[in-house]
Amino acid sequence: MKIFYTGLVVSAFLSVSAKAQQAITVKQHHTPKPAVFTKFPGKFEVDLTPFRKAFASDISDTVSIRLSAHHSFRGVITDKVQHSPTLRTLNIKSAEFSGAMMFISLNTATDAEQPVNIRILHPRKADVMVLTQEAGKYFLVKEEQQFFLAE
Repeated sequence: MKIFYTGLVVSAFLSVSAKAQQAITVKQHHTPKPAVFTKFPGKFEVDLTPFRKAFASDISDTVSIRLSAHHSFRGVITDKVQHSPTLRTLNIKSAEFSGAMMFISLNTATDAEQPVNIRILHPRKADVMVLTQEAGKYFLVKEEQQFFLAE
């Protein structure tokens, strides 16, 4: 009789556990965000020289970085960090895109695959600009923020 009650308790427990494992339906609503970089084309070639020159500026300095013949990014340097002898980063808060930030990393190591990394993003907007390298040339490419993972 003791085995019968033990079996009954075990089967009741398994029955409750099986019901507890049922999937929960989650309703998510994706609210579209407005784009901020609408004046920029989807992809355009950039010269890295102005980005490298920005590292000569100090925190609180206003800088204007020429992205192309028709586009520039103007803002105030909010952070400048020397992570190692070969790696420096610069954060620039935009003056024209309220709340947008440009993040520039400069890696001067001889074995660096991509010596400059650039991201321009706004946390509440739908698009970001990311530096890519193709055949020795550098391009800023517009991407959707929802598919972009910030580092």
